[in-house]
Amino acid sequence: MQNLELKSYKLENFKLKSGKVVSLNLSYLAFGNLNKDKSNVILYPTRYAGTHLEQGYLINDKYPINPKDFFIIIPNMFCNGVSSSPSNSPKNIQGPNFPLITILDNVRAQKTLLKKVFEIESLKLVIGWSMGGQQAMQWASYYSNCVENMISMCGHAKTTDHTYVFLEGVYAALTSDPQWNKGNYEEQPNNGKTTMARVWAGWAHGQDWFREKKYIEDGYKNADELLDKLWNKIYYHRDANDLLAMIRTWQEHDISKNDLFQNDFSKSLQSISAKTILMPGKNDLYFPPEDNEIELNDISNGELRVIPSSYGHYAGAGKSKEDLDFINRAIADLIS
Repeated sequence: MQNLELKSYKLENFKLKSGKVVSLNLSYLAFGNLNKDKSNVILYPTRYAGTHLEQGYLINDKYPINPKDFFIIIPNMFCNGVSSSPSNSPKNIQGPNFPLITILDNVRAQKTLLKKVFEIESLKLVIGWSMGGQQAMQWASYYSNCVENMISMCGHAKTTDHTYVFLEGVYAALTSDPQWNKGNYEEQPNNGKTTMARVWAGWAHGQDWFREKKYIEDGYKNADELLDKLWNKIYYHRDANDLLAMIRTWQEHDISKNDLFQNDFSKSLQSISAKTILMPGKNDLYFPPEDNEIELNDISNGELRVIPSSYGHYAGAGKSKEDLDFINRAIADLIS
């Protein structure tokens, strides 16, 4: 991914779901072979604290998502430090003054990009992991006529109360740092990031991952070393206000909270006409399979494929060969 040209699209006077009007930059990668009728487009949005640089694990000339066969667009989610975010915006909306950006705002911006820059009206596939999966579900619902196939890996159509509370806990952990100063910090509140990461460490992987000592396969002797060498500094390269803004985006997520569906959650799910595969990890602690099962009651052309992984939420990241193969089989079933 690092060898591809990152481009940016300026959204002038873009009206957010909140009603606030701002100008935003949407940064993206676009590569592969676009066919004549533009029917081979794959949209692959990013996840929490991730950028286009982490998206390569599903893209390969030996995988179903092959740049030789498809035109792939990877939009960076707002607030991730690449597209418009608290850390890189003009002073009037910088830091804690940055407005709430919703999943729908991200999707509407992506739709504008596709139309204005590429004159693309439809998507062969929209796929994402975690918050990328949330964007995939919003796309398939809000722009149902534009999406042929959709895969959401470890994602929800609506943030549950349980996940909301978990996120509120990590938000409180980061902002407990004395350096925080209500977002007006002079130096990054890294002690708060460490506290936040230590809370997150117990959730990101499932109990099986720890029980089976999978961390040894990743090069860590024990759980303490995992915390010390991985989690203690994992968010140091991210801006604190960016991290918090993405949490608020996640907490607010509900594909029915918009002008089209007026908070009718069943209606928003029923609108999904794309051939759909929902792929939770079997022991994902904040995107459990049971929630996707409930959502599928209202998706007429959808199926559940639980990733039989010990990696918890990271099942959707293809961390093991078995997980990656499972995901690629599902993609192949839809687009091959």
